[in-house]
Amino acid sequence: MKKISFSLIELMAVIVVILILITFAIPSMEKVRKKARTVICANQLKQLGVLLATYANDHDGYLPYSNRSDYQDKGFLSYRDSKKGKLYGQWAGHLIPYFDVDLPTWDRRGFYHDKARQGYSLLTFNEETGDMERNASVDADENYGNWKLLNTMYYEGGHGDLKMFICPEAPNTFYPQHVKTERYIPRVSGVLPTRYSSLNGLPSSYVANGQLFGLGTKQSRRLEDVNKTNYLLLEGVSNSSLCTPTDYRKFFELDSVYGGNVNNIIGGWSSTAQTPTMAPRSMMASFMHDDTTEIWLSHRNPQGSMPASYINRYNKSFNPIAAASYMWDAPEKKLAVLMANQYPGEDWENYELSFTKDKYKIYRYFGADWMPNHMFGNMNYLGSDLSVNNENLGKMFENGRTLGGDTQ
Repeated sequence: MKKISFSLIELMAVIVVILILITFAIPSMEKVRKKARTVICANQLKQLGVLLATYANDHDGYLPYSNRSDYQDKGFLSYRDSKKGKLYGQWAGHLIPYFDVDLPTWDRRGFYHDKARQGYSLLTFNEETGDMERNASVDADENYGNWKLLNTMYYEGGHGDLKMFICPEAPNTFYPQHVKTERYIPRVSGVLPTRYSSLNGLPSSYVANGQLFGLGTKQSRRLEDVNKTNYLLLEGVSNSSLCTPTDYRKFFELDSVYGGNVNNIIGGWSSTAQTPTMAPRSMMASFMHDDTTEIWLSHRNPQGSMPASYINRYNKSFNPIAAASYMWDAPEKKLAVLMANQYPGEDWENYELSFTKDKYKIYRYFGADWMPNHMFGNMNYLGSDLSVNNENLGKMFENGRTLGGDTQ
């Protein structure tokens, strides 16, 4: 039989072809993985919906009360469960008894990323480990203060069956304002302290409807009374409440007029050139299920006012590339900002309609080095009819008037 042999050049050519094919395959594989993570997240929300319905059935129809509560108060009907402790506060903590987990205590010690501490106006870090702080008690027993549970929830996508509370994208999606200092802090609620309080409750990458779960009242709502076009859970992060603001519309905007907006990532009235080193502000929403690597934001032009109908028209026209965000904390001003995940043109001419023409310019740009992938894209959310939806940021802004509507 004739022996087949290859020359060194032929062998190298085959190796080069294989490497080229691998290069083409890697991006495709990552897209498949990202799609799989989106599906897993949707399935988790579906399961959480079942648990919320089960909880309501067990507690006279009420959703778990989530006004930073870690105690029982028989004066209010939505306090029907008896567990106590900071790990139990908020809606997520109230669901722990439905899981097969063995907790050493219902406590939750104040462990934070890199031993972060919140002063009057400044968040400081006192370690450089890139991990959650430890102390001598933790070194002796990693279950102390539920340290092991918290650590796996923040950095490893969940603790046993409690993985259900963490979207698989969240541990690798980071707070952009800290990226430039090489601190990669996962967007999971409770990983950082706040000025006035720390998170009472189980860490999660989902936030509940503050109106329905009792954030601004002393009472949660009955599930059966909730408008079926409403939402129960959205993807987002809050280090204090695990709920959207009492004025739910502020979740659906990108800038505020009066300040205090949890979703404000631009800030200020200025239309001057951007400061390249200025970090984006904290943002509650997490739009993680797409391929966004960079975003452009317009300035706020008082001459570029938009009624809600124009906002909706703009979002329908340019979804999923560009979107308009209404100033829901001052609707009488009819102000808006624009954003896009592709270059819009210096005067926003690439994504303009008649009512935006010559009124908007680029104000801020966040490139891939800011890791802004959660600022623009798609989000999974759980509706009050227990359906799971996947919507683009623009579509959710368009529905901001009604998506958080209260009860029937």
